[in-house]
Amino acid sequence: MTKFDPAADNKRWTLYVVLAMIASWIGLWGVVSQLDDNGSTRTIFYVLMFVAITSTTMPALAYLNARFGKIRQKGVYRMRFIRQSVWVGICVVLIAWLQSRRVLSLLLGFILIAVFMLVETFLITRESPQGS
Repeated sequence: MTKFDPAADNKRWTLYVVLAMIASWIGLWGVVSQLDDNGSTRTIFYVLMFVAITSTTMPALAYLNARFGKIRQKGVYRMRFIRQSVWVGICVVLIAWLQSRRVLSLLLGFILIAVFMLVETFLITRESPQGS
C-alpha cells in the first residue's frame, strides 16, 4: 500500500469551494443589507453564514492537513478537512445564535470551542490504525 500524496490530488474541488464561498458571502451581504429582520430572514442568515464560514475555512484546513497530518488514504484526507471545516461552521453559527439570544459569555464560548476540539481530537485518534 502506497502512501497517499495530497499534493498530487486533483484540485478541482477548490473551484467549487471558491464558487460556494463567493456566492454565500454575496448572499450573506444581501440578507444583512437588503432584507427586513424576521424569522425566515434569520434562518437564511444562519444557513448562509454556515456555508460562508465552512467554504472559507476549507482551503486553509486542507493545506494544514496536507502539511501536518499523517495521511495514508485519500478518503481519510478528504473527509478530515471537510469535517473540520463543518465543525468550524457549526461552532461559529452556534456562537452567533447564542449571541443573538444574549446568552453568550466568554466562558461559554471557550467551552463550546473546547468541546468541538475534543470531539475532533477523538475522531482523529480513532481514524488512525492501531498498529502505528
